[in-house]
Formats: sequence, structure tokens, C-alpha cells
Amino acid sequence: MIALDYHPTALKVAEVGFTMAKAMGAEVVLLHVIMNMLTYSLTYLEMGPLKLESVKDLEQASQDFLEMSKRHLGDNMIQTIVKQGDFAISILNTAKEMAVDIIVMGSHSTKWLEEIVMGRVTNEVLQQTSIPLLIIPTRKQDKMNTLISLKN
Repeated sequence: MIALDYHPTALKVAEVGFTMAKAMGAEVVLLHVIMNMLTYSLTYLEMGPLKLESVKDLEQASQDFLEMSKRHLGDNMIQTIVKQGDFAISILNTAKEMAVDIIVMGSHSTKWLEEIVMGRVTNEVLQQTSIPLLIIPTRKQDKMNTLISLKN
């Protein structure tokens, strides 16, 4: 299971997780967790304007993001899941429900708000899981390449 946030470097996380899964002959699941509209809107302004007037719009934007990531990876067999709730708890619960073998996540903290809202998620998952966790470090320089790739 590859847990993706809406951060500009998420594509790097998806690519690394997908490559590893394919090398192992494993199925791939892309997961995105929605916490609340305010947090989402403030945290992800970098990805471009989102018209989010309702939770339904947020769910659709999240599903569109996962479908775009799926198309980029080029595998129609990838399952996509959008959950709502606390990031870490939703990732952990979904991993348990699906009996995944490994969780793949990115680790980034480029701005103070992201550090407050998102920076601790990977650590929370690490502290609470018995499922192996692959952490993909992402950096600011990955951001532009990811944005270009997602828009193409």
C-alpha cells in the first residue's frame, strides 16, 4: 500500500513504491486520506487552485489525484482508495483491513504548516505499526519534476 498525500513530491513516492511492488510481483494500492477541508486547503495550495466547496468536491479531487497517479504509473490494475479521518490512524486501519505486506510513505517537511499538520504522520505510523514501513525521503528539488510530470 502506497500512502500518498497531495504534496508536490507524492509522485516520487508512488514511483518508488510501484517499482518495488512490481519487482516483487505484488499488487499495488494507492491510498489518500482526507482530514478536513480547511487543513487540506491550507496545506496543499502549492498544487494549484482546487475548487473545494464541499466534502464531496474534496473526495472527487482526491480520487482524481489518485487516478492521475495511477495513469502516470501505467498500470490499470492499481487499486485506489480515499479515506477520511486522522492521517496516521486511517493509514494504519486500512493497512490492517487489507492485510498489506508493506506500507510505503514519503517523508517531507518543507514548511512550518506542513510540519505541524503532516510532518509527524510518518513517525506516528512508524511508532504504531507492526507492518514493515518503507519511508521515501522527498526534497524540495523533487517538487518541480513532480509537478511537471503530474500535469503532463
